[in-house]
Amino acid sequence: MVSSMALRIVISLLVPSVSGSCLPDAIPPASRQNLVNPNGETYPVGVFISNYAASWAAQYLGAALIQDVLGYNVTLNADAPGSGSVAGYYGVTGCRNPSNTADRGCMQGVSYYHVHFESWRGYPSDWDFIQKTYGSMAPKNLGSMGYIGFVSIYLPKPVQAQAYAAEGLALQYFRSWNASWNQPWKYFGLISSVDTSKLLPCNASVMMDDGAMRRHVRFTGDSDGVVINNDQYTGRCDDGFWWTAPSCRANASRCIGFITGGNGWSAEEMMQKYTVWNMPGAIAVAASWGDYTQLPLSGEHSFYWWTPDPSFLELAPLPLQFPPHNAREFAQGIQTSAGSSFSVDTLVSQDLAILAPTVEKFADKLELTLSQMDEILLDQKNTGDSWENVTCRWILANRATWQKWIPDESECAPGFGLFDQILSEFTDTRANVTNKIICEACPPGTFSQMMSDNNGDTYICVPCDKGTSQPSGAALTCTPCKSGEYQDEIRSTECKRCAIGMYQDEEGQLGCKSCPSSTSTLGFGSVAPSECGCPENYIDMDRSGGFECVRCSGGMTCPALSSLVDLESGTSVLGEEFTPKIQKGFYSIAGSSTSTEVFKCRSPVSCPGGPPGTCAGGLIGTPCSQCPAGATWTGSECEDCAGWRQALWAFAVVGIFAFLTVAYYLATSKVTAKATVLFATTASFGMLVMAMQNMGLVGMMTVEWPVSLEGLFSICQFLLLDIDSYGFSCIAGQSESTRYLLSALIFPSGVAWLALCFAVSKLFPKKHQWEGPKVCSTMGAFLQVGFSTMSATSLAPMMCYQHPNGQRSIMKYPGVICGSAEHDMMLVIAWILLVVFVFGFVALCAFAVFMVPRWSAKRQNHFVACARFLVFRFRLVWGMCPLINLPVVAATDYPPIQVVVIAMVLTTGMVMQMLAWPWKVPMLNVTDCIISFCIVLLVTTSTLYLNKIDSTMYAFAAGVSTAMLSGIGVAIGIMVLMTASALFYRSAMGGKKELKFFNLGSVASSEELARKVKAVCVELEKAEVADLSSQLGVLAVFDTRKITTCITLLATEVAPPAEDGRSFKFNKRIASSSFDPSLKRKPQSRQFSSSQSLAPGTKPQEESNEITNATEPEKTETLQTDWM
Repeated sequence: MVSSMALRIVISLLVPSVSGSCLPDAIPPASRQNLVNPNGETYPVGVFISNYAASWAAQYLGAALIQDVLGYNVTLNADAPGSGSVAGYYGVTGCRNPSNTADRGCMQGVSYYHVHFESWRGYPSDWDFIQKTYGSMAPKNLGSMGYIGFVSIYLPKPVQAQAYAAEGLALQYFRSWNASWNQPWKYFGLISSVDTSKLLPCNASVMMDDGAMRRHVRFTGDSDGVVINNDQYTGRCDDGFWWTAPSCRANASRCIGFITGGNGWSAEEMMQKYTVWNMPGAIAVAASWGDYTQLPLSGEHSFYWWTPDPSFLELAPLPLQFPPHNAREFAQGIQTSAGSSFSVDTLVSQDLAILAPTVEKFADKLELTLSQMDEILLDQKNTGDSWENVTCRWILANRATWQKWIPDESECAPGFGLFDQILSEFTDTRANVTNKIICEACPPGTFSQMMSDNNGDTYICVPCDKGTSQPSGAALTCTPCKSGEYQDEIRSTECKRCAIGMYQDEEGQLGCKSCPSSTSTLGFGSVAPSECGCPENYIDMDRSGGFECVRCSGGMTCPALSSLVDLESGTSVLGEEFTPKIQKGFYSIAGSSTSTEVFKCRSPVSCPGGPPGTCAGGLIGTPCSQCPAGATWTGSECEDCAGWRQALWAFAVVGIFAFLTVAYYLATSKVTAKATVLFATTASFGMLVMAMQNMGLVGMMTVEWPVSLEGLFSICQFLLLDIDSYGFSCIAGQSESTRYLLSALIFPSGVAWLALCFAVSKLFPKKHQWEGPKVCSTMGAFLQVGFSTMSATSLAPMMCYQHPNGQRSIMKYPGVICGSAEHDMMLVIAWILLVVFVFGFVALCAFAVFMVPRWSAKRQNHFVACARFLVFRFRLVWGMCPLINLPVVAATDYPPIQVVVIAMVLTTGMVMQMLAWPWKVPMLNVTDCIISFCIVLLVTTSTLYLNKIDSTMYAFAAGVSTAMLSGIGVAIGIMVLMTASALFYRSAMGGKKELKFFNLGSVASSEELARKVKAVCVELEKAEVADLSSQLGVLAVFDTRKITTCITLLATEVAPPAEDGRSFKFNKRIASSSFDPSLKRKPQSRQFSSSQSLAPGTKPQEESNEITNATEPEKTETLQTDWM
């Protein structure tokens, strides 16, 4: 229902609902105009009707004059009148459903109702709510229509006249009703004469209101006038319809009837008045509106009524006068004084003054007396004619009255100006009487100015002068342009903003001032010369108030208007966003000449950025590269070198030398052909360490890795034995060159210690003397284990990165400037370590790898023993550590080159590793390949971090990195499982019940293998050489190589021939006996002629021994060298 009502309202606005004319000289309908809002939308003047008689009369009266005299189309909501005055408030506020208390549909942007006459101001809370909540569209109150509204108890005029004539009793005054002094009931009818079917039972009216009845008892003391049941107060109605006052309660025939409507309008008020003033009254509520308007017409009873209203005008009723209204008592609920009167006003929409100022002036001047309104209301009641016809009759009969309401169209109000309607332009004179001069709101770019002529005062629209503007219409003045703006034209709606590089610090100006040369402003509309400054990425180096703009170097953040003063102070009067600063991870020396010379720090943790000279955690030096004397860097701050740190280092030095001594004896452990528990554990651990060392080397690339990966690389670099990370400065001091020298001497010192131990052992008995080959092997093992660290240490001084200021520092020792004397000394040490110990060791290892098979064949076992560390657990990849570091050395400032070269090195190593298949446990080879593959992909993924990437690409890169790290984690898990299995299930490796998982499949038993090898040999013995040559000639290369490998293995380890064994070897292989003489095999003859003379079923002793030996695993162990 509500939506349909709103629809009818909107539809009614599309066309005028009052189209005819009342006056004979009315403006013709075709010449009437609509309102036009700033959006170009057109619609008629809306007049809002509330559904009571006086509102209908007032709205139709005003609407007729607006269209006939003022010439505007008008629409009224006759099909959907408002529910009362409050609905009228909301109607002219622009609400679409003004009568719907649940949702009135306000703030719709446009108000289609503009005038509401005859609006009762008896609802202050609703009015205040609208003004506060809908301020931009809240209506304006133009004031009273000329009379007030009044609500009270009324008496029929005949009754009052009869009482006054009979005994001079003025019944219109409340004191005349006092039952102790007078008998006013004599002039009224009995309440029993009223038909109770037309009355509302008390149990359906306000008499059931517990609160109202309690107030009645509290303020009057009339406890007999209520009935209390279960603490519920109700009005006492002896007959069920009439409540009687105490003065006539004993005899209802003396009660004067008071008839009200609704649910009991003013019933509580009259109960208090009757009781307090001893008035013989009885109260009843009409059952319906029709009953309410009919019952009082008998003229025998008093009744509730308000004015103006036509319902009882023919009775010429008079209001009963009580003591003057006491608002304070009424607010407390005491209603014994007269009720309040209400101002009856005219409301208009907030935009009517802009859309139609003449209509607003007319509405403001429209005034009626109460008698004039009663005249219109009585005419309609008596004739039953339409409101349109009734109000038209009054207009025709009262021209002199309403003529005063019509405003002079050329008498403009402030904000408006004279407008020539014929020429459709604003004018500054009313002298042209041939044209129609009206008032229109001054357009934007003009203001309204008073003008006086022979007709009086009015207003004209004047263009805004230069240096001013006016963006809105109906303005009284033009606004001078603010600072930062100017205007060089007249009639401007807005000022122009000063361009970039210009400013204006005064108001009302015609132009802007230019900033000094080489400076600019942050944006448009600068308001002061202080807003001039260097552009973004430049900094003002002048301290005297002038400008010297210099481009900021890398590592600095220089917003617009940056200055050296602000950089050094770390603050700016313009705010934090305009403060220049050193970026995180960079450093500059505090001082006027060095503040902008930026150094790049080794780690962002040490350089938080901000003002020059700022270091984190107590660091000092350039660039935040060292701790104060007596302190060491822990990764987050400088801590004092406590005594326990020196003690730990002393213990560590002693421990290293002790470990090297013990390593000599560990290097002589028994060699086995199969993987053992010890081998599996050490091999797995060695692979893990090697993989983490490789990742540590990868982490040394100058790539901006994510924080999560940087933490992982830091852990991996721990295994590179970077002793500076362990508080080395506590014993070596803060000199970086000294610390480097001491770290570089670790490996020569270790070799020298072993040589010293060897020399000292010669002073002991022979059984305690160290053997030279074993000492060499121990030295090799020591250098092999520390090869990654040794490589990184030797190359460290060669890794120079460039600072934004053009200088270069050693990556590991950023306090050492490359090219300085200190750096030159470190380079000498580095080259010695690199050439002698790194490349020299690699060359010796390569030579040993090449020569060991020959030494083994020539039974030069002492040379083979020197290389035992190499062939016992040879790893192809460790020799590539210098190659991994080399790209970082050669292209420190070029991360893409580092990525490509390191990826090539790691990929080459992985391929060689896959070809060699070095480990005794096949599963170790698989896990090793997985780790190598994941590290290669991790390096490749680093290309995504070389430039800034969006969140999507960053998530992709992070996902790939996580997947690679997960692969490494899986491989590590397999190695841990392998070690655990070897510890708890010793047959898992090296036994007859080896696990298939570790061997990547089943392996034939030695017994079965021996029988088949013997059988093949017998068959081959029968074959002719020519036939064998023909069959072998058609085999693939791969198959031929397998056969040659098999012959080499059999001739070396299983059945060495009596002849020179080298003639049976196709591949280089080291015999097991070179390491352990107990594994040496007895030479075998090529022919077994003696076997032919044996009895059937018997075997030659030699053959029997061979088979027996072949079936005993402990006698057939061979050294499966890791490089084959």
